[in-house]
Amino acid sequence: MKIAHITDIHVQAPPRLSEMTGKRLLGTANLYVLGRKSKFSEAAQRAAVQAVIELEPDVVIFTGDLTAQALDAEFSEARALLDPLLMRYPAVMIPGNHDTYVREQTPGDRMRELFGDWMGDGTPAFIKHGDVGFVTLETCRCHPLSSGVTPDEQLEQAASLIAKADTSFNFLLIHYPLVNRRGEPYGPASRALINAEDVRSWVAETPGINAIVHGHEHHGFRSEMPGPNGPVAVLNPGASGYAFLPKQDRTSHLCLYTIDDGQIRSVDRLRFDGERFEPEPGGAWATGR
Repeated sequence: MKIAHITDIHVQAPPRLSEMTGKRLLGTANLYVLGRKSKFSEAAQRAAVQAVIELEPDVVIFTGDLTAQALDAEFSEARALLDPLLMRYPAVMIPGNHDTYVREQTPGDRMRELFGDWMGDGTPAFIKHGDVGFVTLETCRCHPLSSGVTPDEQLEQAASLIAKADTSFNFLLIHYPLVNRRGEPYGPASRALINAEDVRSWVAETPGINAIVHGHEHHGFRSEMPGPNGPVAVLNPGASGYAFLPKQDRTSHLCLYTIDDGQIRSVDRLRFDGERFEPEPGGAWATGR
């Protein structure tokens, strides 16, 4: 089975004055005053969609930050952008911290209005395609900083879902990294999962998690962390909507994972060259960016 992984495309739209409340005041200043807006590109976003179509995956996964500020216009534009994928392939989606900029009864409710068909019935959720399972775990919240949290009860519920699964391989989808590229706890605390140690301990004790896929960190990496039956792969392609900035050695990436007989047989990472996505020179994460 081939699984394409896109994350952090950050579709942007100017907010209306009535939408400039709470965290969006900081977000808008960051985008339009400090220049973060120029770090993301519609050309890269469109090229990422086209690249995935050409890869012809069996499933597409999205690990959050479809939008920049969780604006209705941004969610609508993200839906229009991703429709060519969502109408072709099965998909699994979770929100990121930028998709939960405003307070909601449940984090991700606004995103569910347009993407609920691909988010499962709730969180955690277990979605099965073929003999591969996809477990989603909540990590995001509306908070002045960029930190997240996973409710303890979700860990128990997710463990129960995994234990009942009739699958040969299971991905855990989260937005925040649990470890960095060196396998150490991810930080700083102001933009990390505040109870990451609890989640790491849960992964170490829970059978059936074969790989963890996430976003949030725009510079991709592959790492690993302990599991009850050996190391668990941790995979992050890096931001898939990043502008092509060769002078800064920064650009967009996406990944393709091939699963066969309960194992990851290959990992391919594609890199945006300003026009299209091509295989990363030297292999996945060989560029170190």
